[in-house]
Amino acid sequence: MKKVKYFLMTTLVTCALGMVVSCSDEPDTSNYYTFTGEMMNEYLENHSEFSEFAAIVKRAGMMELLSAYGHYTCFPPTNEAFQAYYKKRGISSIDQLTDADCDTIARTHLVGNMYATSEMNDGVLTTANMNRRYIEVSHDLDNDSNAVVFLNRSAHIIFSMQDDSVENGIMQPITEVLESSNSMLPDVMKLNPNISIFYSALVET
Repeated sequence: MKKVKYFLMTTLVTCALGMVVSCSDEPDTSNYYTFTGEMMNEYLENHSEFSEFAAIVKRAGMMELLSAYGHYTCFPPTNEAFQAYYKKRGISSIDQLTDADCDTIARTHLVGNMYATSEMNDGVLTTANMNRRYIEVSHDLDNDSNAVVFLNRSAHIIFSMQDDSVENGIMQPITEVLESSNSMLPDVMKLNPNISIFYSALVET
């Protein structure tokens, strides 16, 4: 009887030790997540028509942000849009912009929330851009009679490239470089149809 008890005890101890040895803090490699998507930084680097904006973002030191997981909307202007912007400022290239200029431009075109065009109602985006300014939104037709979203009353999202999803947000390429808005609070309120009654009351007072 003692031999049987000894045998059983030895077996239990051996099994217990085996369980302890087999435990590990390292997950099974079959559970590893294999990333195959494209992040915002890769989108900019892989599309040559946005090379000027990519250079701006790099100068601003924000490429690392766009390579991380998150929920962003990016409004990258085309290279053609930047050429018009440079001409307007009386310069010829990014080399004549300061680091502060690049930081402002990059942040003006980035919003810390995801917006598809179907979610952009007339007024302003409900989330400010990373330059802490609200982007004005309206709707009209482009030169090809496509219904498009206009930003700050002039630039519009390119119809054929809108709502392009990446792993950390949505790309909404645009036709012009957005200027940092100087609108005051009453100007922004006036553009928001959801508070039109309150705005009218404010005007009356």
